[in-house]
Amino acid sequence: LKVAAETSYLYAPLAHRLGLYAMKTEFLDLCMKITEPESYHDIARKLADTKRERNRYINEFIKPLAPHLDELGFPYKIYGRPKSIYSIWNKIQTKHVPFEEIYDLFAVRVVLDVPPEKEKMACWAVYSTITDVYRAMTQRLKDWITVPKSNGYESLHATVIGPQGKFVEVQIRSTRMDDIAERGFAAHWKYKGVSNQPDVFEQWLDSVREI
Repeated sequence: LKVAAETSYLYAPLAHRLGLYAMKTEFLDLCMKITEPESYHDIARKLADTKRERNRYINEFIKPLAPHLDELGFPYKIYGRPKSIYSIWNKIQTKHVPFEEIYDLFAVRVVLDVPPEKEKMACWAVYSTITDVYRAMTQRLKDWITVPKSNGYESLHATVIGPQGKFVEVQIRSTRMDDIAERGFAAHWKYKGVSNQPDVFEQWLDSVREI
């Protein structure tokens, strides 16, 4: 319990500031397993029970998109990613809704293998293609490509209305952006100088000094 408290109050926020989202997510899930074991195992069981249905829905969502994305000519990967147990639990707590009413149990991610100078154009082209197929919730569009987060995170997040009227979050990014999102500033140095926000490291360093 002591380690879990220390991790959730210190190391998880620090990982977030460092842009280490995969590590932050793992920290918070592990902490929840200790501090809220019943809720953790309940959500884990429900996720396991609905996995097949979720995968079927993701395939149904992707199928009409694939030919349109192929036409753009950019090498890409598209797949569904389940949300973390902690983030689902946090949404249940803050929105006061049961598990069954959480609409975004997963996100669909499109990762484009394009050179840095074509990233922005390619990501917006994919966004345009997706919103030609599915109706966009424009008020939920988050553009972290034009203005990246202070920890270096870059991605385009759109929410669209998918099959059966369900809301689906789509994350659009390049392989460089995905690398930085998964590995934070450890990856950022591989691409130093190619970001459209050259002083992002200095901004990040300032935020770490604040901690």
